[in-house]
Amino acid sequence: MRSRSLAIHGAPIAAALLLAGCAMFAPRYDPMLDAKTAGAYELVARFAANGELGTYADKASFADAAPQYADAQAQLAVAQMRAASLETGGKGAAHARDLLVKLIKGCSDRITSFALQHKKFGIQPDTGATQPMMVSCDQAARAAQAMKPGS
Repeated sequence: MRSRSLAIHGAPIAAALLLAGCAMFAPRYDPMLDAKTAGAYELVARFAANGELGTYADKASFADAAPQYADAQAQLAVAQMRAASLETGGKGAAHARDLLVKLIKGCSDRITSFALQHKKFGIQPDTGATQPMMVSCDQAARAAQAMKPGS
């Protein structure tokens, strides 16, 4: 009888300890951070599609795309600020938070580089110019999404 009572009452305690342990290895999920990195990644996918389809081949096309570049960078700025302020419960979680901040910054840097190339020269299709930006921003968006409970 006593072992049954321990199993019934001990399960919630064990679950709470496991959840507390998770906080040692990863920061708490932030839906705004997830949404901002995902939103920026969607814009990056559009930049890449336009680049690969030849829409950005002429550098004059930069003027029309500039507001979208600004929007992507604004979303990443919010994401980076929120990521940097995530509370952590241990060294592992702090390290994970710092890596997430670096991934978001890396995505932002790639967008800046792509936009600068677009502004100066245009983006020629089938040159691979979009790949580094896509990979970097995909990693940032996946890292933010991975913190979601149940992911």
